[in-house]
Amino acid sequence: MMAMSAAASESTDPTVHVVGLRTADDSGLVATAAARPLLSWRLSSDRSSARQRCYEVQTASDDVFRSGVAGSGVVHSERRQDVVMPGPALRSREVRWWRVRVCTDLGWTAWSDPARVEAALLERSDWLARPIALASDAGRRDPGPAPVFRREFHLPMHVRTARLYVTALGVHDTRVNGLAVSGDLLEPGWTSYGHRLLYATYDVTSLLKAGANVISATVGDGWYRGTLTWLSPPKRNVYGEAAALLAQLDVTLADGQRLVVATDGTWRAATGEVLSAGLYEGSIIDLRRSPEGWRRAGFDDSAWSPAVALDLPPGLEQRAMPAVRAVETRRPAVTPAQRGGLRVDAGQNVTGYLRITAEGGEGRAVTVRHAEVLDSAGDLHTAPLRGATSTDRYVLADTGPVRLTPQFTFHGFRYADITADPGVTISDVEVVVVASDLTRTGHFACSNDAVNRLYENTVWSQRGNFLSLPTDCPQRDERLGWTGDIQVFAPTACHTFDSRSFLRNWLRDLAADQREDGCVPHVVPNVLHLLGDEDWEYGSAGWGDAAVTVPWALYEAYGDLDVLEGQYDSMRGWVDWCAGRLDADGIWSGDFHFGDWLDPGAPPDRPHEATTPTEFVATACLAHSARLVARVARLIGRTEDADLCGVLGDRAAQAAWAAYGTLAVTTQTGCAIALQMGIAPAAERERIGRYLADLVRKAEGRIATGFLGTPLVLPALTATGHHDEAYRLLLNDRCPGWLHPVRQGATTVWERWDAVGEDGAIHAGDMDGGGSMVSFNHYAYGAVAAWLYRTVAGLAPDPDAPGYRRIVFAPVPGGQLTWARAESSTPYGTAAIRWETDASSFTADVEIPVGASGVFVLPPGTWSAVRADGVPVAADDLRLSDAHGRRALMLGAGPHRVTLTSWRGTS
Repeated sequence: MMAMSAAASESTDPTVHVVGLRTADDSGLVATAAARPLLSWRLSSDRSSARQRCYEVQTASDDVFRSGVAGSGVVHSERRQDVVMPGPALRSREVRWWRVRVCTDLGWTAWSDPARVEAALLERSDWLARPIALASDAGRRDPGPAPVFRREFHLPMHVRTARLYVTALGVHDTRVNGLAVSGDLLEPGWTSYGHRLLYATYDVTSLLKAGANVISATVGDGWYRGTLTWLSPPKRNVYGEAAALLAQLDVTLADGQRLVVATDGTWRAATGEVLSAGLYEGSIIDLRRSPEGWRRAGFDDSAWSPAVALDLPPGLEQRAMPAVRAVETRRPAVTPAQRGGLRVDAGQNVTGYLRITAEGGEGRAVTVRHAEVLDSAGDLHTAPLRGATSTDRYVLADTGPVRLTPQFTFHGFRYADITADPGVTISDVEVVVVASDLTRTGHFACSNDAVNRLYENTVWSQRGNFLSLPTDCPQRDERLGWTGDIQVFAPTACHTFDSRSFLRNWLRDLAADQREDGCVPHVVPNVLHLLGDEDWEYGSAGWGDAAVTVPWALYEAYGDLDVLEGQYDSMRGWVDWCAGRLDADGIWSGDFHFGDWLDPGAPPDRPHEATTPTEFVATACLAHSARLVARVARLIGRTEDADLCGVLGDRAAQAAWAAYGTLAVTTQTGCAIALQMGIAPAAERERIGRYLADLVRKAEGRIATGFLGTPLVLPALTATGHHDEAYRLLLNDRCPGWLHPVRQGATTVWERWDAVGEDGAIHAGDMDGGGSMVSFNHYAYGAVAAWLYRTVAGLAPDPDAPGYRRIVFAPVPGGQLTWARAESSTPYGTAAIRWETDASSFTADVEIPVGASGVFVLPPGTWSAVRADGVPVAADDLRLSDAHGRRALMLGAGPHRVTLTSWRGTS
């Protein structure tokens, strides 16, 4: 809403500064794909009472705001996230500057420092380039040499600016004058290639010079035509028959002249040192096959073939999320292996590869094999890899030292064995950790070291499986975007890393691969169609619900209403499809479902046959998703849809309870679903909470939930006041339980609770129908970390004021913990809590960023006095927070200390 001109206000507020200007594009690239970027900012101030009352955004063609100025006018709103950039839509390659000022209770701030935004190629007609392939490479059905491409060109003078727009049908390593255009790996990542192909825009100005220049690239199979899934025989060329490069260099010379160098039939093509490179297989590199000097100008490529130009692919858009990069380098322990060669122990189960320095004679080889664990004999335990050979091999070209790095692959491993031919010396070994380079935003720690290790295991599993898309595992012949895994893990993911753009990108592929009738595939991108059984590849409850729950998690964590609007048709489509599967009695009793997958009580080879009735789980999931869609519909103004989905959700819940309530509450998952998905009537919640607590006690603290029940069971216990049982479940270190893997030395989260038994034996992972399924890096059970943040430490966004606009501090001490802390980098700034307790007191220090507010929910127990920032708090100043009598204190921005004296907790 517009109001007075900002210039009319003479009052100023020098205590507040507008900082942290950013767009929703999180790629780190020089350009953005959005014609109308979404803008966000933060406030910095030592004055905790400062709040934004209105804002003004200006854009201009220059950074001093003299040319092409446009503005929002004064907008009376506290909003500072996802504000549409004012002025006309960006044109391709256009550069614009923007700045913000806000009005507080003291008046207007100064303008922020300006931020720059540049448009990528926004129209298909902007692409003069065409994908190019090596003619002899097209149609190759087996792993083989990676094609290489080059184009030499002359620049008559120095360069003012240069942009390289580049992608591949496959994955590429592109360089200008022999220098890498970025540190990005496995570009352009994996999307639903038939609908969307991402490209990147790089500033290569500094890489060019007057005179002769050259662009060169190697293109690997990647996900585009490499091996995918566990099927036998191996399934390849899923998306196309040829690996290809698409590159367009736009150069503006010192005199303003513009030149374009684009991939076409004038480029030269051959093969080089990469004899094969597969995501599952690893890479084979023969350094003798590298044409000397081919990446530099002046190389004679007359013996190479002309490249073959292909049609421009559909769905070209610039990547808006961080790229895959080397995010850490580790020094491993290197010792002699018992069967010869060297044994490498990274000290941590990681996703990545080894970088080795070696020297030896021409033709001598170095081989690297990988595994997550060692078997009882001390050898690499490779059975869980199934068809993924996960082996890198190098052939040396001469006697000098050389750094060996695999191309176009990654491995899930802690251990590796290096073997080499006689005469080869290994002088250095590094572990390179790779992941999508998301910003770390959350941290947690407490007084229990085993719980801290569990939390770190979860962080490592998220890092290892957030690689271009949210995968199930990084090591075996799978590595797919299973919807069920991220459906349960999304809230934790958003606590720990800035997962917004990453998951938004994946959700767009989910919608693209969703059937027209609304049914969602089990994996996204959907490659299970290779099985040829469409009835199996779609439509599992708890898996397809990712279409609804993942956008909702983004809304809660980031206040991202835009993602709800963008994904709404997908969300509603899934719920409508599910509703069409209900029987006359309102129960979803047909179709295949994974159910409470890997419930410890299920047969080891049939993990979908869980102890909680699948029909109850499926119907409950529909009820939950329908109610969420109803809430979304109200938020975006679709009132009629909200009413319809709300009624559907309530009816499904009632049907599920009427048919299965008595049976469901005999399992931990059944109780947790009944409570957390709102299936049980309100009058039954207390009774079901007692049932759940009794189940935990009878199991001596051992967990009995699978993928769907696990993220719900601890919240269900604490929501019904059973804190002792919640901590007993968390802290149990016997199998099955969260701390059992920690006790066994795990450094990531396991797929199975009993991947290694109490006796140290590795689970065979046998599945009905053959094959093995046991991964030591699967984040699903790590969803418990959301409870560690929200309940143990007590830090969470308020879903009624999402994006941490209001922060809920609700710690629940227990389990003999003496302290806990958590912090989160929110859209408003850093929010944090640290509490400690002893036999007679409880103290919590909290931090609330400027512009946000907080509610501190007093921990369960009794106390004689409450003080906030040293001032006694009267009982009348505390509002009732929940049905268990917990009281809450409202807090403004800034640091606060809350103390309780004569305190007695519940554990």
